[in-house]
Amino acid sequence: MQFKLITAIIVLLLLVASLSVAGCTSSSSSSIVSTDYPTSGRSKLVEAAVEQIRKDVEGATSSDYKLQSFTVNWTSDTRAETQELRLDTKTFDVYEYTIDITHFPTTDAATAYYKSHEYFTFKGTGWSSPPIDYYKLTGKAPKVYNEARDSWGNNGILQYDNLVVEKYRGVISPSKA
Repeated sequence: MQFKLITAIIVLLLLVASLSVAGCTSSSSSSIVSTDYPTSGRSKLVEAAVEQIRKDVEGATSSDYKLQSFTVNWTSDTRAETQELRLDTKTFDVYEYTIDITHFPTTDAATAYYKSHEYFTFKGTGWSSPPIDYYKLTGKAPKVYNEARDSWGNNGILQYDNLVVEKYRGVISPSKA
């Protein structure tokens, strides 16, 4: 009798453990996207980056600013531009944040583009807030990573393998917003 009870408990524990592991595996892998360059249709990597930016923008709260708009413009199947307009609630200036995301066919092509646009003075890490979290998108660290930015970390360019992300911040007068 005791043997059957112990066996039943062990079987139940194994069942619970296997369900827990299966649940963890499926939920974490569902957010990982492919870094493969698309042969047709939009880049899944760029789509995921845009959605990550959208969630960050829409989820951010501050008494210092109010989100006025967030738009996405797809210029090709492998390039999208996001634009966010924020109203500074103290100065009433409108700040425009633009992020360009481009998926290149190869890492070499992305590196060539990065080097031709690497005009910012600071190299290495130090963004005030990086535009995307590549690891969360892909589940892996990039083999090639390059970064150049301004002294505040508001404007710059980043390369993650064959993905290039450019971020710009500007001020628009309130009368134009």
